[in-house]
Amino acid sequence: MSRASLPARLRAELAALRIPGCSLAVVERGGRVWAAGFGTADLAAGRAATAETSYHLFSLTKLVTAAAVMQLAEAGTLSLADPLAAYLPSHPAFARITLRHLLSHTSGLKDTLAAMLAVHFAGDPTIDSSAALARYRIVARRPPGRKVEYRNINYALLGEVVSRVARRPFTDYVAERILAPLGMKVTFSALAEAGPEAATGYMGAWEPMRYFFKLRFPQAARRLFRARSGGLVALAPYDVDSAAIGGLCGPVTGFLPFVRAQLRGGEGVLGEASTALMQSCVARGRAGVESRLGVGLGWKIGAVGGRRFLNHEGGGAGFTAEARIYPQEGLGMVIAMNRLVGMRSCSLAHRLGEALCDARDGLFERA
Repeated sequence: MSRASLPARLRAELAALRIPGCSLAVVERGGRVWAAGFGTADLAAGRAATAETSYHLFSLTKLVTAAAVMQLAEAGTLSLADPLAAYLPSHPAFARITLRHLLSHTSGLKDTLAAMLAVHFAGDPTIDSSAALARYRIVARRPPGRKVEYRNINYALLGEVVSRVARRPFTDYVAERILAPLGMKVTFSALAEAGPEAATGYMGAWEPMRYFFKLRFPQAARRLFRARSGGLVALAPYDVDSAAIGGLCGPVTGFLPFVRAQLRGGEGVLGEASTALMQSCVARGRAGVESRLGVGLGWKIGAVGGRRFLNHEGGGAGFTAEARIYPQEGLGMVIAMNRLVGMRSCSLAHRLGEALCDARDGLFERA
């Protein structure tokens, strides 16, 4: 795919899934950047999506959570081999689960759907990592280390570990030690970002997730769902309660400095050894939609035609996102859309990532 053919292909792909808008940003290891927006950020206002449109980035946050744990390991204030029981009040399962198990999604724990989907709105109290974690039911499905199973509870636990070891709120630590040093224009509050650059999230009027919200969170649903636009329902601005699993919001260009740092050995926030460990396959098994080879510490790992990539999808009410790097090609990217269509929008992000990698020379011709 050439740079010239990208707009037509992307608009066709978005139309097929009824996704209003999409923003993309690509960076080379050497620093060159290309970014663009396509489609519509807000249907009612007719506002176009741009490279600076702000989205919920959801589970891209887990990459930053993993980096925070790695920083603390570098400082010697924790060890990846430590049992979770060393940091959190004891649960029978915590004595055998290590921080490495949590980072690599091999803890054997079960998720709590209601806890990971909980949100709050303007005027509501913010939720710290301890309060968010308290909503999860700790259930061990199998002994740790046996199987890769992607679970949000793993990173909810890591967020509380970071908070306790750093002796400050998780969001404060990440803002001070990762976001600010890298110059990342992202935040843990979409409510603070709500404005002319914020994308409106959308759900299909008949999507199962919409009815789950209505049944499980009836009060929140009355505040979340706004006017219809065709077959889509606009969502009100909201923040994610469990920040460590998916709280970051901002433009694709705002998350791009983290991707660039990962291409450059952790430059600015992590040492080369810690960055290499994040990107190494520490457990084999499928953790992502298209990344089926295994997991690192934060990153998921896949390959297409022998070309290896590392990625992390993000998805939740009204939004899809993906961060991706191709270490051998020295290329990274961030993709965001203002609708989640199950695994299909994540597969679309994967196809776009592959197409952008193929078209890299054309992308930077006039960048």
